[in-house]
Amino acid sequence: MAKAEVGSAKYQSKKLKAAGLQKLKFYCQICEKQCRDANGFKNHLAAPSHHFRVKELSDSGRGGQVIENYSAQLRSAFLRLLRINHGTKKINANKFYQEYILSDRDHIHMNSTKWSSLTAFVKFLGSSGDVKVENADDSSELNLEISLIDNSPEVQQRQQQKNKEKNLRSDDEIALKLIHDQIEKGKKITQELEEGNNEGPQKLQPVSGKVSLKLKGLAKGPTKRATAFGNDDESDSEEEKVLAPKKTNIGNISKRLFQKR
Repeated sequence: MAKAEVGSAKYQSKKLKAAGLQKLKFYCQICEKQCRDANGFKNHLAAPSHHFRVKELSDSGRGGQVIENYSAQLRSAFLRLLRINHGTKKINANKFYQEYILSDRDHIHMNSTKWSSLTAFVKFLGSSGDVKVENADDSSELNLEISLIDNSPEVQQRQQQKNKEKNLRSDDEIALKLIHDQIEKGKKITQELEEGNNEGPQKLQPVSGKVSLKLKGLAKGPTKRATAFGNDDESDSEEEKVLAPKKTNIGNISKRLFQKR
């Protein structure tokens, strides 16, 4: 079959088809070749170049590591593009995978890795701590949303600084709250004291009924005490004479006054 001439409409049409994305099942990851249809993919698998590539991998002992290498490359490229385009923002997993496919025509395809579907790949990233996976619709696992978990040293340092500042703020708030409580308690005590002083002395309540008083320790009459100089009653009598008031004869004094007149 003759090739189309360069610059013709048929040539441009084939060029546009080749530049666009084709079906995934017609892509050979080992040779990194995209075939346009089933017939072209069948011819590629029978081509000597494909057999040589497969034989080379088998002889070098890297045949068993091919899938692991492709899986690691897909994971790295996927996370790098997610960090560049969206950072830690939330995005639909299927929508972002379309961005990943369109960003690089020769990207690592999912069927050449150890994951059978995008859902399995996203769940693996979530279990490994690379992304945070959320199910937007609980009834279906197809509508998954992902957000990048940035574990870089700079981000961890900023997070530690934020946690430290948060702890300091909480300590300051606790100290201020204690001071405020003590001030309010002091104000309350002062107010109670002022209210007590404003009320004045309390009135005594009258007591009804008989009141009996008992006087104890009243002085008794003189008692005789024996001393070395005799009885003590004599000294007591002398003291009584001194302390007793002198009697005056008022009648005699008044008569004398009348006689003189």
